[in-house]
Amino acid sequence: MKNSLILFCSLVLLTFGNISCQMMGLQKINETWENGRLKASGWQKNGAKTGQWKNYSSTGWLESREKWSKGEIKWTIYYNQKHQKTSWKNNKGEEKYFKSCGCNR
Repeated sequence: MKNSLILFCSLVLLTFGNISCQMMGLQKINETWENGRLKASGWQKNGAKTGQWKNYSSTGWLESREKWSKGEIKWTIYYNQKHQKTSWKNNKGEEKYFKSCGCNR
């Protein structure tokens, strides 16, 4: 009985969550490479990228994270194959590079 109640509550939350997203014009986007691996994942609002997007290599490692607002990119963080930050760029042309540990220089 307890497991059934938890399942029911989870389904209700998922359903209302999806309704909320649809009412706000948000759509989850997952792009894939030809080999089936995830290429990019993020949200669109009224057809424009918004929020945080993640971009992956064709072999599956995280290459970058991007912050979007109303279809305009705000910043990008790049990663190496060891999952360490390598650099950061914003839409004003500013750049920051990280040590091999992924920390600030």
